Amino acid sequence: MVVLLMVACSPPGPEQPSAQVRDATMVGHWSADRAIAAFLGVPFAAPPVGPRRWREPAPLVSSGTIDAGNFKPACMQGPHMVNWYQDLVARFGGNPDVFPVPEFSEDCLYLNVWTPRLDPDAALPVMVWIHGGSHRGGWAFEPNYLGEELARNGVVVVSIPYRLDVFGFFTHPELEVSNFGLLDQVAALGWVQDHIENFGGDPANITVFGESAGASSIGYLLASPLSRGLFQRAIHQSAGYQLINTHTRDQFLPQGLELERRVLAEQGGSGLDALRGVSAGDLLAAAAEVYADDRPNVVIDGHTLPISVRAALDQQRLQAVDLMIGSNADEWRMYLGPDTVEADLAARLQGYETTAEAAIRQALADSPTALARLDRLITAQRFVCPSLDLAGYAAAMGRNVHFYYFTRIRPGAGGRDVGAYHGAELPYVFDTHDAWLPTEPIDRELGRLMGRYWSNFARSGDPNIAGAPDWPRFDAVAGDTLAIGDTISVIEHPERRLCEALKLAASSTTARKPE
Repeated sequence: MVVLLMVACSPPGPEQPSAQVRDATMVGHWSADRAIAAFLGVPFAAPPVGPRRWREPAPLVSSGTIDAGNFKPACMQGPHMVNWYQDLVARFGGNPDVFPVPEFSEDCLYLNVWTPRLDPDAALPVMVWIHGGSHRGGWAFEPNYLGEELARNGVVVVSIPYRLDVFGFFTHPELEVSNFGLLDQVAALGWVQDHIENFGGDPANITVFGESAGASSIGYLLASPLSRGLFQRAIHQSAGYQLINTHTRDQFLPQGLELERRVLAEQGGSGLDALRGVSAGDLLAAAAEVYADDRPNVVIDGHTLPISVRAALDQQRLQAVDLMIGSNADEWRMYLGPDTVEADLAARLQGYETTAEAAIRQALADSPTALARLDRLITAQRFVCPSLDLAGYAAAMGRNVHFYYFTRIRPGAGGRDVGAYHGAELPYVFDTHDAWLPTEPIDRELGRLMGRYWSNFARSGDPNIAGAPDWPRFDAVAGDTLAIGDTISVIEHPERRLCEALKLAASSTTARKPE
């Protein structure tokens, strides 16, 4: 389905950057020093509202002059990500109300572009950002995702949204597809391939990068036949748990039917068409009850995802691309209470054989507290160990692979509380340190360096910079890892021993193992 969109605004003046997208002229704005042109709220698919809810994204034909000077609403979601940010601000001693909360809407398929050159012949590397948020929340223009500073490294930065929660990941007997959020990502990448040249980008040199659910999305895209050829490189930050996900469409059909029953019991009607007429707020409220802790998420649906990511890796069917991958030292610490005790660790280890549990405990023995040991264990299970598997696969396939381990802790009580937390690397990658984050000169310097590492990798698959510490290629035997923190050095990943213990434990027991 092709939708014609005509938006009127004043013709671009000499002070406004513009770029052509088929028959439409996108009018953006310059950075303060006129070095970076920003195009915000650029439509890439038809609004997925009303009858288009829970359908594949439809191509969009735009015409006329389109104002691309402001962000459009974030995709519809509950309070998950806003609460996450406000809690983090409070942990660092700030006022949670300072965090900017955007407008939310189902009409949200608008991407953002930052470019240092508006020249179709510039052929700059392109970096496409996929945001995190557990596939339940988040948006493409969170304060730490603004691409102006990163673009100053000579790359075109694109940030993309995708449908979330029950709007983006919904299974129902009348639907043949479940992963609408992934389909949105594929549509956005297709738009980039078709149009990024007019923003100075090279459509043959595209790197996807993302953190948490954004990085897990990259794993799903590598396993999906729909994304073949849409990108050449990937930067995978703080995920890997997609290798654990084996949820199928059939497993979520009962929840889809229960959501229909519950929502339509009062409003009348039945079936998917009736559900498409229900307000977004009512759907979110009902989904919070129906799905409880097992929120709608990516499933093996036979279309976007024919098999699990783990199966695709084991069968060598995972798309092999140049890969920069890593995680932070304390990914799970912020989700654990200060009263964590040994019994909590024991509960996490329940299901392993005695000898396997002993090997895991031995690998954790140098951590002094139950809190530190449990943080390390969950961080390894969900992030480090599966990321090492992905890195080893890509290296074995002959690709350029570079592994990192982020350790920088912000100064003060907040930093001591959360450590190198889940998401801690983001203000450095984008060089967008929030005002509420304690920021020292070393943080600014580290941010500029990481932005150059990241953009250099996007340029050629080699992140190395003249005059900076060398970042060697990863191989599964040596396990060379770049430790990024107060200092930068090449190390053997500190959790390789723990990952080996977990792998041996998984192979030696038939009992249920922790997810």
